[in-house]
Amino acid sequence: MKPPNIVLIVTDQQRWDTLGCLGYDYMDTPHIDRLAARGVAFSRAFTQGAVCGPSRNSIVSGQYVHTHGINRNEAWLTPDQPNWIEQLRDGGYHTVNIGKMHTAPIRLPCGFNHRTVVENKNYKQGHHGPDPDDYDLYLKQFGLVRPALTYHETVPDWPDYLNTYTWEHDEELFIDNCVGRWSVEAIRDHDFQKPLFLWSGFAGPHDPFDTTASSLQRYEGVEIPDPVGFDGELDSKPPPQRQSMENMEGRTGLAAIWWSRANPERIRRMRRHYYANVSVIDDWVGQMVAAIEARGELDNTFFVFTSDHGDCLGDHGLVYKFSSHYDSVARVPLVCAGPGVERLGVRDQLVELIDLGPTFLQMAGLGEMEGASGVSLGGVLGGGEEVLHETVFSEYGARIMARTEGWKLVFYPGAVYGELYNLEEDPDELYNLYDREECRGVRGEMVERMMDWRGRTARWR
Repeated sequence: MKPPNIVLIVTDQQRWDTLGCLGYDYMDTPHIDRLAARGVAFSRAFTQGAVCGPSRNSIVSGQYVHTHGINRNEAWLTPDQPNWIEQLRDGGYHTVNIGKMHTAPIRLPCGFNHRTVVENKNYKQGHHGPDPDDYDLYLKQFGLVRPALTYHETVPDWPDYLNTYTWEHDEELFIDNCVGRWSVEAIRDHDFQKPLFLWSGFAGPHDPFDTTASSLQRYEGVEIPDPVGFDGELDSKPPPQRQSMENMEGRTGLAAIWWSRANPERIRRMRRHYYANVSVIDDWVGQMVAAIEARGELDNTFFVFTSDHGDCLGDHGLVYKFSSHYDSVARVPLVCAGPGVERLGVRDQLVELIDLGPTFLQMAGLGEMEGASGVSLGGVLGGGEEVLHETVFSEYGARIMARTEGWKLVFYPGAVYGELYNLEEDPDELYNLYDREECRGVRGEMVERMMDWRGRTARWR
């Protein structure tokens, strides 16, 4: 039997509640929704690292962050650690990366036969090594440098914009249009004598929220949901959350947001730009599917759409992802379609992004992945009802999230504070029950789950 092609589309910093197929009618994502209609959209998929580097290292290794040990952005797996991309390559796949991987240095092979490297929108040469990326080199042909590097210096009253702007150059030069176009070209150029593995890594909707004018037109008149939260909420939350916002106040830099300048109109504008960037990417998902179909490979191509982590976007009075493990950050979209996937629609099983590698290897007929903690989604994609994870976990630095269907614990080792949420009664995670006497038993049980997991998944060698 011919191994399937695998097309993995990974966005950067995209929340789970940004797909129409999951019931979020304010989103314009018809192409991803069509993929979901052909297969499965997981409503409760979780990242294992709350920021780019740790998350992507977990995806590639199939391991939790404390297991592979890469807990910051500017680092990558060592050659002796598990890597399912290498296994696909060695098993006969032509492996291609177009776009963001966030390796450090940026041009590590990482198991790919070919890489067209595109880093963050505001990637500064030298941050992850001495090299420009391929987007830098492309813009240079047009006499441009990355515009996102200088918004904070050139846009008058920049703090009022909450890191939001409209792309003012030719839309073909917008970073996600380049990644999408080059991904389509990679599909068209492949001869399919070997099965194709393509990792298409988009830079959006990560900040700065500088999407194109044409994408914004799609959200004219759309009611943009306000962030969840209430005045004084952070008083009952761990101090690092408030500190993360205070640390940006008055600071000039590439990603600083002065929340003192936020008002409802500006927050909605920020969110509208974010959603519109998702729609830019959605268009390219459609074109990638069309390119595969034009090559006669649609029935033999397994598509996966997901993201590395989310963004608070004002939820709980926070932005970005560094200071929290709310579902806004830890919960991501995950859509699968293709051979071996039944038309199941939305499924609610708890799944983790480290499940992707074992799933790909199983579909490719290449066996299991040594050292991986993830499990294959194959049975669930085929219609199975098995529970793959009773608890899902995510990490950032020392902070650990443990989440079941009904409860979430966010544990801060060595600190007197923490977070505990009853997700059935409080799905927006507004009311912290960590210090409530009546919740002591649940908190203890969740800590026990976390400690057992930590012991079972100690560093692999």
